[in-house]
Amino acid sequence: MTQPVHVPNESPEVKVMGEAQRGGLKYRLLIDAGYGPTTGIAQGIFYLYDSHTESRHRHQLAETVHVLDGSGKVTIEDREITLSVGDTVFIPAGHRHGFEAEGTLTMLFTFACDSFSDVEYDYGDAA
Repeated sequence: MTQPVHVPNESPEVKVMGEAQRGGLKYRLLIDAGYGPTTGIAQGIFYLYDSHTESRHRHQLAETVHVLDGSGKVTIEDREITLSVGDTVFIPAGHRHGFEAEGTLTMLFTFACDSFSDVEYDYGDAA
């Protein structure tokens, strides 16, 4: 049986995500099998600073993002959506998408898998 897990504020550490083209996107995992058993949920916070852009990519898992702070844009396939605090977006599996901060953008992300390491990012030409 899976047991409850408490994740203290500011824990675990903030990491830098290696992007194919523009590195520097930071994230902090909250719920992840690496920190204790989960039942199909990996969740964390993405931090985009200084008008950073996350390269367009896709993955074979659906994703939700919820804007916690700041503003920006998400492009899903050919559709551009303006984001502000409180907005939530569902991105179906396989859809090409990327984010652009207007100053800063902080988002809670969720994937339906046990560990963030299960998410395979495809930044290739097809993305």
